[in-house]
Amino acid sequence: MKKNVVILLILVQVLLLFLFQNIYFFFKELEEVNLTDLKAKTEFMENIKQIKKTFSVLSILIGIFLLASGIYLGYLYKKSKAEMKVKGISPLQNYLEELRDSEIALKDMIEKQQENVLKKEELNRSIVDNINSAIIFVNQHGRIDTFNANAEKMFAQSYANAINNTLENILKPFPELVECIDFNQGQKFSSEIDSSEKTFWLDIIPMEKIGLLIIIKDITEERRREEIERKNKNFVMLGEMTAFLTHEVRNSLGAIYGYTKSIGTEIRKFGKEGLGRKVSKVNHEIEFLSRMMESFLSFSRPVRVEKKEKINLKDMIRKIGRENKVKVKLQQRDIFFHSDPVLINSIFSNLIINAREAKAGQIHIVFKDDPHLEIFFMDNGKGMEPNISEKIWYPLFTTKENGTGMGLALVRKIIHSLRGDIQLVKSTPKGTTFKITFFK
Repeated sequence: MKKNVVILLILVQVLLLFLFQNIYFFFKELEEVNLTDLKAKTEFMENIKQIKKTFSVLSILIGIFLLASGIYLGYLYKKSKAEMKVKGISPLQNYLEELRDSEIALKDMIEKQQENVLKKEELNRSIVDNINSAIIFVNQHGRIDTFNANAEKMFAQSYANAINNTLENILKPFPELVECIDFNQGQKFSSEIDSSEKTFWLDIIPMEKIGLLIIIKDITEERRREEIERKNKNFVMLGEMTAFLTHEVRNSLGAIYGYTKSIGTEIRKFGKEGLGRKVSKVNHEIEFLSRMMESFLSFSRPVRVEKKEKINLKDMIRKIGRENKVKVKLQQRDIFFHSDPVLINSIFSNLIINAREAKAGQIHIVFKDDPHLEIFFMDNGKGMEPNISEKIWYPLFTTKENGTGMGLALVRKIIHSLRGDIQLVKSTPKGTTFKITFFK
């Protein structure tokens, strides 16, 4: 470092010396200029001599510094040479040795980086191979670059056969999967797909300018277990329904039998006058049974989605509230939902009627639409008992004197048919809150 500084200093000094010498000769030439005015000539010559004297002194000083720098540079050179002799290494050998040390250090650094990269690749490979899903990566040319162990097992294809092949060839036995992946390339997508008697959960993740990451999970057994659980719940619900229906039919038939039995006695005693009240009660019981049977039959029919259109939920709910003379508080912005307007109307009509019958003076509805549409339905009615919170979804279960018990059961059935869910969040003497979720 010292050598370089001294050499640079010498170069600067030489440059300054050259500059000063040129300036000196320039002023020397000015001395020869003829001036007619003697006084002016005398003053001019004095100035020139002063300037020449100044630059002469500067040149001498720079010369001295230049000489000192040269001597110091020579000293450094001899010192460096002496050190090389002591070590037995020539300057060239020293340079080569330094270069070799740098090369070794660079090699070590590269090897460590490669080792780190290999470790990360091994970790990523281990994660990909042990994750409980099929991981497939398709490059921008439509060829498979990644095909993990679960993908081999799920689709009965070897890694060697899958790599550099196309999805159409590898997933040929599952055309619904291929069709869905082809259709949704370029956008993130998640969906449940039924294909070849299997059910898959499909996630498509586009990676810009690289390719397409596809994650597939076989949920066939999971859906079968859910179906078994659902059937078991349905059997329990059916038992509850049957018991309730039997109880109601028995009560109504007992009442009808009692009224009809007493009619004959009253006819013999009092004639036909005064029978109107009992006949009216018989008719009431028959109408109740008919209404209950009709509701039961209506519930047993599958829900049909006739048409889907853009619905302004805010306007629809406000209109239902006005029709049922219930105050509904809604947020300011409009909420749009693409669905069957008849079914959506039926959902909120039943909920608002239930709230009104629970003596609710106001209903507050809050919407959240990210990532799914969530609707919180809150009323300030009298609420319900904690021990019946699960039974409210059973058909024919009711705590009302003239209720059929089909309202909430029908609401949940419609919501399920529209790929949604409804939950009872809480119910207290100060009100009830339901949460409705429509999955996008």
